[in-house]
Amino acid sequence: MRQGLSTDELRGLCDMDAGVLSPRIYCDESIYRMELDRLFGRAWLLLCPEQQIPEPGDWFNARVGADRVLVVRQRDGSIRGLLNQCRHRGNELARPDSGRAKAFTCSYHGWTYDLGGALRNVPHEDIVFPGGFDKSAWGCAAMAQVASYKGLVFGTWDPTAPPLPEYLGDAAWYLDTMLDRFDGGLALLGGVNKWVVKANWKIIAEQFVNDMLHPEQTHLSALVASIPPDADMTAMKLPTTGRQFTSPNGHGMGLWTDGPILDLTIGPNAKRYLMEDSYPAAVRRVGKARADVQAAHMNLFPTCVVLYGFNHIRVIHPVGLAESEIWTWQFAPAAAPEPLRREWATNTQRAFGAGGLFEADDSAVWAGIQRTLQGPMGRRFAFNAQMGDRVNQGPDPDYPGRVTNRAYSEVAARGFYHRWLEILTGPTWSDIDESAQARYADGVRQ
Repeated sequence: MRQGLSTDELRGLCDMDAGVLSPRIYCDESIYRMELDRLFGRAWLLLCPEQQIPEPGDWFNARVGADRVLVVRQRDGSIRGLLNQCRHRGNELARPDSGRAKAFTCSYHGWTYDLGGALRNVPHEDIVFPGGFDKSAWGCAAMAQVASYKGLVFGTWDPTAPPLPEYLGDAAWYLDTMLDRFDGGLALLGGVNKWVVKANWKIIAEQFVNDMLHPEQTHLSALVASIPPDADMTAMKLPTTGRQFTSPNGHGMGLWTDGPILDLTIGPNAKRYLMEDSYPAAVRRVGKARADVQAAHMNLFPTCVVLYGFNHIRVIHPVGLAESEIWTWQFAPAAAPEPLRREWATNTQRAFGAGGLFEADDSAVWAGIQRTLQGPMGRRFAFNAQMGDRVNQGPDPDYPGRVTNRAYSEVAARGFYHRWLEILTGPTWSDIDESAQARYADGVRQ
C-alpha cells in the first residue's frame, strides 16, 4: 500500500462475508485520503449530462473526488476533462458552474489555454523566459479517459481503467430503463442544483444502492403529508415486494413494480403518462420487464445516483471526511406536454430537491449517523449489514445479473462494500476484477 492502512487492516474493518462493518470507515482521515487517491483517482465518475455542454466551447465545472475538472466540448464535438488548475501557480481557470469560452485565461498571471488544454499564451513570454520556453510541456492536466453513455458524460484519471461499457456491465441494462424509455428521449430542465450534507459520502451512497426498507420509517411524515385529502387510504400501503440487483462492479439498485410511491411523489398525472400514455412505447423500446418498473433507486459505483420514475440524477461529492455535496439534474420526457414536464419536475423537487420532504428526512438521518461517530464509544461497536438471503439471488428470467426477489435485503450493500474494499486494496484493475469474479463465481457470497 502506498499510504494509509494495510490490506489486512482494511479487510478487518469491512468484512462483507460476515456482513460486519466498522464505523471507522466513515470517520478515519487516513481511509478518506486513500479513497481520494485509490478510488476517486481510478473509478469512472459521472461528470455531467451532455445536454449541459451542447455546443463547442461549452464547459461545465465538475468535481472528481476533491478535484475540480472542466468538462469541455471540443470543436470537433468530442469532450475532454481538464483539471481546473493553471500550471503556473495553481489558480483555478474558471469559477462559475458553467459557461462558453474560446479559451481559458488564468486571472492571476494571464496564462491562456485552448479548449483542449494546450498552453497557447504566456504574457511577456520573451521577457520572462529570455532563454525560450516550451509551452507544449505545460498544458492542463487532463483526465485519461472521458466517454459518454447515452447522454451522460463519465471520466476517469486512470488510463488502465476498463472501458466505460465494461465498467458499467449489467448495470447499463438497468440504466437504460430510464434513458431509453421514452420516444424523443429526456430533456434536461435547468442546470445543476447543489447542497451540502454533513455526512461521509458512503453513508449517502449506500442508501441508493439497496435501502428499500427505510421509507416506511424515515419518510412516514412526508408520506402522510403527500396523501391527497380524498385519497383511498386502503390503497396507500407501501409495497413489500420488489427486486434488488447487485453487480460485481459495485453497482446496485432496488426496484418496485407496484405500490403508491409515484402517486405520492410525482403525482397522478405524471404517473399516468409514465405507466399508461407512454407505456406502449416503453414496451417497444425497452421490453415489458423494464417498462413495468414504476420506481427504482440505483447507485452506479461509487457515487452516481439514478432515481427511476422521477427522472432525477445526482452525484455525491466528498468534500471532506464528514461532509458531502450533492449535485442533481432533473429531466422530463421531451415529448411530454410542457405543463406536464414542469409539474413532473416540480413534484420531484418537492420530494427530492434541496428542501424536499423526502430529502430533508434522509439528510437528517445521514447527518445523525455521522454525529454518532464523534465519540469513542460510537466508533467502537460494529454495524450489522447481514439482512437478506445470500443464496436467493440470480439468475432471474427477466432481469440480468445477480438479482434477489426480496425488497428488504442488504445484498446490494454488501456488493457495494466488497467493491470498495477491492478497489482500495487491489494494485491493478486486473487484480480488482479477478477478485470480483471469484466472489461472484458461486453466486452466494453477497
